[in-house]
Amino acid sequence: DDGSEEEERIDMSAITGVKEREERREKFYSVQQEMSDDSDMELNEWENQQIRKGVTGTQLAMAQNESILSQYMIQPVVAPEQAMSTGALLEQAYARNCLEKPKQMLKSTTKSDTKSSGPRMPQEILQKVRDRLTQVKDLNGKHMRDIEEMTMEIKLMKIEAIDCEQKAPVAAAKYRFYQELRGYVSDLVECLDEKVPLIVELEKKAMGLMGKHANYLIERRRQDIRDQAKEISDAAKPGSSRKGDDEEHVRRAAEREGRRTRRRRDRERNSMNESHLDGMSSDDEISDHDLAQFRAQLEQVTCEAEELFVDVADDFCQIPEILNKFHAWKQTDSAAYRDAYVSLCLPKILGQLIRLQMVTWSPLADQCPDIEKSPWYTACMMYSFVESETEESLSIDPDVTLVPVVVEKIILPKLTEQIENCWDPMSTSQTLRLVGLINRLYHEYPSLRPCSKTLIALFNSILEKIKISLDNDVFIPIFPKQSQDARTSFFQRQFCSGLKLFRNILSWQGILSDASLRDVAISSLLNRYLLSAMRVCSPTDAIAKAHVIVYTLPRVWLQSQSSDFNPSMEMFVQFLKFVANQLDKRNPIHLDSMEKIVKILNSLHATL
Repeated sequence: DDGSEEEERIDMSAITGVKEREERREKFYSVQQEMSDDSDMELNEWENQQIRKGVTGTQLAMAQNESILSQYMIQPVVAPEQAMSTGALLEQAYARNCLEKPKQMLKSTTKSDTKSSGPRMPQEILQKVRDRLTQVKDLNGKHMRDIEEMTMEIKLMKIEAIDCEQKAPVAAAKYRFYQELRGYVSDLVECLDEKVPLIVELEKKAMGLMGKHANYLIERRRQDIRDQAKEISDAAKPGSSRKGDDEEHVRRAAEREGRRTRRRRDRERNSMNESHLDGMSSDDEISDHDLAQFRAQLEQVTCEAEELFVDVADDFCQIPEILNKFHAWKQTDSAAYRDAYVSLCLPKILGQLIRLQMVTWSPLADQCPDIEKSPWYTACMMYSFVESETEESLSIDPDVTLVPVVVEKIILPKLTEQIENCWDPMSTSQTLRLVGLINRLYHEYPSLRPCSKTLIALFNSILEKIKISLDNDVFIPIFPKQSQDARTSFFQRQFCSGLKLFRNILSWQGILSDASLRDVAISSLLNRYLLSAMRVCSPTDAIAKAHVIVYTLPRVWLQSQSSDFNPSMEMFVQFLKFVANQLDKRNPIHLDSMEKIVKILNSLHATL
């Protein structure tokens, strides 16, 4: 059975071999056919390229036009009602356009030939010759004018060349001068940049010493007031004794009484004791040891300031030498001097050296020299001075404001710093010195105007220092009328101290604004402190104090009847009327007080 099954099997290998041969044959034929098609396309493309090389684009276009023309000339006429396609219409329009263009070109050529072929008239020839002659003459005239201009320019250039040759030495000298000046200014600025931080340190050191000295005196006065107030309050307590006082308190009291005794002796020696009121004098006495130490420290600062420029040549640290350099520039080339704005730079350059010279300057001191006597002031005032100068020359001189600008930029800020750190509003002598100095500066120097920023800062510092003094220095103990303490020396002294501050504040009238002065002097001091103290005084004593207060007021305020002044004095006027009602007209002692109060009310434009 197995053998029969093997015989019955079909041999499939022969069949698959035949199929594979047929498939390979079909693939070969298809590839051969594609290659023949590609070769035919390449042959056709090569033939077209050869034809294009032999025939130009113009010939090809003409051949296309001829074919289109022949096509439309041979074809039969189409009936109007027969519909034509869009392509046919476009071909027909193109053919008509091609036929019309040659005709138009032929007509234009025939016209031009007929026109140019005719003979010219003599008038035409003559006119053309004349036109040509006119053109040639115009061109010739233009050329002649150009020649004249060039000749003139050559002459001017020769003259300019001669002038330049003559000015060459002057220009060379001016060039050397400016090179030297440029080097000098660069060295000067570099020197000042190095020294300015040291100048600032010296200023801070000197201001610290003076501020410490002033604050010591102010704080000592305030401590004395606190000590006396404590003594009075302790004495008013039943069974109180002074055994509990510490040694420091006892020492301060002894020193205070000793200073008062010495001031009293000085007034007696000068015959001023009768008109003096306790509390009106300034307690600025210090021990000889402290005073010598303070002066030695200031002297050390002065020595350091003098040695600061010891390693610098005089041309870079002496104000007259520096001004001579710039004055030489001004005389050599005033136009360049003005264009360089030297007048604006000089105050900044000289300001650092002026600050160094005034490092220990204090207008609050007793024997402080005026700034007009300083060496820098004389040098600046004499800068660019010429004997032949007139008012007209001064009016156009940019350096005429050198000193006023220095005062505004250097002196006023330093004065502001002095007020903030050293001024005591309770000191009449310091206040009067400041008032005199600021009045003189304001009226003598034109650059100081109300809109000046430094001046505004100065006024603000004055008002701020007055307000601080009002808060810390005014203390008037108020006791009942039945108490005998109201007539003690401490009460009278403190009232006179407040009255002295009132007078010092009003010393600024004409410098500070009236509104600001009324606010601090009348509203804050008179109505709040002095008037409250006067209410516990006897009528005669109150009228005497009111008389002093009214005659301390500025005359301008009393004469102007200002709408701002009268309301601020309303409380004071009402108090005077109240005191007047308490006076006994039948008492001879009160008659003098009645006359005073009537005069006071009249001066205030009020009546009983």
